[in-house]
Amino acid sequence: MQRLLPQFALLISLILTAWVYFPGTAGYFTFDDTINIVNNDLLRIESINIQALQSAAFSGEAGQLGRPLSMLSFALNYYFSGFNPYYFKLTNIVIHLLNGLCIFILTSLLLNSYRQRDCAKLDINCIRWVSLSVATVWLLHPLNLTGVLYIVQRMTSLAALFTLLGLIAYVYGRRSIMERSSGWIWIVSSFAVFTPLAIFSKENGVLLPVFLFLIELVFFRFQTPDLFAKRLLMALFGIIVIAPLMACLILIAGNPAHLTSGYAIRDFTLSDRVMTEARIVWFYIRLIFVPDITEMGLYHDDIPISRGLLAPVSTLFALTGIFALAIAAIALRKRHPVATFGILFFLIGHSLESSVLALELVHEHRNYLPDYGLLFVLFYYLLYPYAHIQSLLLRRGLVIAIVLLFGSITFLRAHQWSDPVVMKEKSSEHHPNSIRSHIDLGAFYAAMPASTQDEANEFYRRAYEHFAKAAEISRADTLGLFRLIALNAERGIPIEEAWVRALAGRIERNPFSPNTGNSLANLQKCMTAGKCKIPNEAMKSLIEAALRNPTLKGKPKTQVLFTWSDFLFNFARDKQASATAAYEAVNNSPNYLEFHVTLIHFLINMGQLNEAQQQIHYARQLDNAHHYAVKLDMQEKRIASIQDGKEESGK
Repeated sequence: MQRLLPQFALLISLILTAWVYFPGTAGYFTFDDTINIVNNDLLRIESINIQALQSAAFSGEAGQLGRPLSMLSFALNYYFSGFNPYYFKLTNIVIHLLNGLCIFILTSLLLNSYRQRDCAKLDINCIRWVSLSVATVWLLHPLNLTGVLYIVQRMTSLAALFTLLGLIAYVYGRRSIMERSSGWIWIVSSFAVFTPLAIFSKENGVLLPVFLFLIELVFFRFQTPDLFAKRLLMALFGIIVIAPLMACLILIAGNPAHLTSGYAIRDFTLSDRVMTEARIVWFYIRLIFVPDITEMGLYHDDIPISRGLLAPVSTLFALTGIFALAIAAIALRKRHPVATFGILFFLIGHSLESSVLALELVHEHRNYLPDYGLLFVLFYYLLYPYAHIQSLLLRRGLVIAIVLLFGSITFLRAHQWSDPVVMKEKSSEHHPNSIRSHIDLGAFYAAMPASTQDEANEFYRRAYEHFAKAAEISRADTLGLFRLIALNAERGIPIEEAWVRALAGRIERNPFSPNTGNSLANLQKCMTAGKCKIPNEAMKSLIEAALRNPTLKGKPKTQVLFTWSDFLFNFARDKQASATAAYEAVNNSPNYLEFHVTLIHFLINMGQLNEAQQQIHYARQLDNAHHYAVKLDMQEKRIASIQDGKEESGK
């Protein structure tokens, strides 16, 4: 019975975690959920067949690979329950519970390996309770909440699941080899099976082989019963880890644009990002050890960017601290390998999303797997029974207190996420300088249905207040002004000319972001649908400002050209110029089939059915995997329907 107690306690932890998170299932889709899931028509599968599943899997635009496994899981969610966020979140919670179980197994395997090789006094009972504590606190940690209740971040949790399974397979196989049993199938599966699965869930799954390399260096040190196995392991890591890393470094050194081109749409440079991320990593560390609900949230765009080592001065200390932490971890590798593993696991976990890539600066879900490393270190030493024995009882009590505290904070956050009003108001309250928090709350009030005129006026006032605040926070950001214009345009209230002039200037002079392109397109669509009253000259000036922006390239440029084409067709009444802009849009991004579909839709609306049919034929030639077959079939049916109508009218 004593032996089974930790396993029983783990079951209780899993049940407790489900109970803590359950209130959050009442929430809604939010932020990137909309564009990646709700507005993705290819996820709306009506039957389970190869073509539908394939189209859904490869419908994603996030990341370089589209994250097909994550997208496929969203499509299956839709097939079984529609776009009901409850079931999407319930699926995420199940994945989170599986990850917690994997954390328990992995920690047990690592500590057993450490016990057999370097620390014989570490008894099985201690290993089980440390593993239980690490898994429980990880499951209940409030910083991991966005990896669960933020639906689209299933990409993160699913990648974490396959990464953890890969780590477990490797450690199990490695221990089998040390015991002179056959473990190679497990080792190979960690590279050949679980690494691709992790990568196709989210690109940071590519770190799995690096984590495996860390485990080998810290816990096994390439020691094997025979020389052949050692050489095979070294060759494996050389080919899968060292060689690709060197190739990437050579590629970037030969053409830095591979790394720097993404910064064209950012308001920070590569050096700004590296310096800022040093501060942000320490911000993450603080939230891991001392979670503060007032500093947490979906948006962290209020964190100042480091423009130099002394601007702010904390940048220098943060960078120095990161280097010191890494050096200390390496220095401790012989005396304290658990500390070495945990610290380096955390740093490696952040090596992609918190370093040189031109991503947004801060997101809590980036800690979903990396924080395991620091929690492992903390609870291993808190429960270590062979030093400072007189404080062991106190330390065990502290572990229980931490579990209860973290669980309570997560329960409170889950309740906030269950109510969109509370969630958005708390975000705005805790992050008063966050543009996105104000935009999010303002958009909520702008969309609120009112039962009386007084209530409508109050909702308008609140929306206006938050949009105006967002516009004031940064003179470079465009979202606040876009929202102010849309707010009035949708209600038939005159638009201030100062807003249009200021917005045109911001659009033209600042790095052109996808958000700006989306906002411009949405405003034009609102005009075309007759829902927004915007002077033609005002809309024209905004689109022309975008076209003059020197940073407008790639897919954003294609989007703006389609927006311009729509304006020319519906408001300037210039069909020829409109068609020219539409063809230019497709030629700007010839390999993106979604833009060909947009062009086909546009040509049909213009009545150019022969040209539309030619574009459908061309698009089918490009669509080798038949991802867009359903959409192209729909456009052909539209053409046939229009032609049939003409024939009927001609009889």
